[in-house]
Amino acid sequence: MAEERATQVPLAFSGAALDRSSIDRRDAAWMAAQRSRAEARSLMLSERGLWVEDGRLLLVAPGADAVFLGLVGDRPLFAGDATEGEPDRGHPAGLREAATELSAEEAALGAYAASLLSWHRRHRFCANCGAPTEVVDAGHERRCPSCGAHHFPRTDPVVIVRVVDLRDRLLLGRQGSWPQGRFSVLAGFVEPGETLEEAARREVLEESGVVVDEASYMASQPWPFPSSLMIGFNALGEGEPRPGDGELEQVRWFERDEVEAAAAGRGEIMLSPPYSISRRLIDGWLADPG
Repeated sequence: MAEERATQVPLAFSGAALDRSSIDRRDAAWMAAQRSRAEARSLMLSERGLWVEDGRLLLVAPGADAVFLGLVGDRPLFAGDATEGEPDRGHPAGLREAATELSAEEAALGAYAASLLSWHRRHRFCANCGAPTEVVDAGHERRCPSCGAHHFPRTDPVVIVRVVDLRDRLLLGRQGSWPQGRFSVLAGFVEPGETLEEAARREVLEESGVVVDEASYMASQPWPFPSSLMIGFNALGEGEPRPGDGELEQVRWFERDEVEAAAAGRGEIMLSPPYSISRRLIDGWLADPG
């Protein structure tokens, strides 16, 4: 498994060659200078998606309210909310579409921008006292002038677990809301007071009734829907699967040939899309026959 981790290319939505300048961006004078530079550019997002043009991110001069993403090389890059006034060129693309149509670098930048702007849309008011908040730290913090509370962009950790058994079968499940026939490895949010490994064991048990041993870390992926971090694990499990907590419509062990057929576009089931960590975990198992 260590070899599997070492040979993998970065997952979609990760790997942006970006200097976030997390210290410099706190300096108002430095930020004003970056925003006024002729080469400064801004991504644009609305509730309809990420704006693209001719297969590339649409980049425009940054507006006064655009949040700072960082430096790409020496060029300042921002992200602007176009919900109130969409660009007059280009078109919106969903992030899943962007993951397959944009370069890996641009998809990662788009995911970063989408998560940050989504947080701003949902946190205009203080959770502590209800007063309007103000943007500080170039868009990486909101502060309440009424009660002094500090609010930071949240990232929700999600464990996603590749479970196999001693018979070399893979545990997959499906939610009723998914496209017909789609299956995935099991996943769930980390709860307060849990380690990641504890969350992995609990989620598999709750969703399938399968008991797993110690889970080992494999990889992680930013998941901007709206702002999760998918944390992938591998584990050995045993037991007869059955839907347990109401989240899954079906869950069962799959033989290797069934999963191979699905990965090749044959058979009765579909796997998670190629850009997802779920598919990366599945493909890693297929590539290692044990």
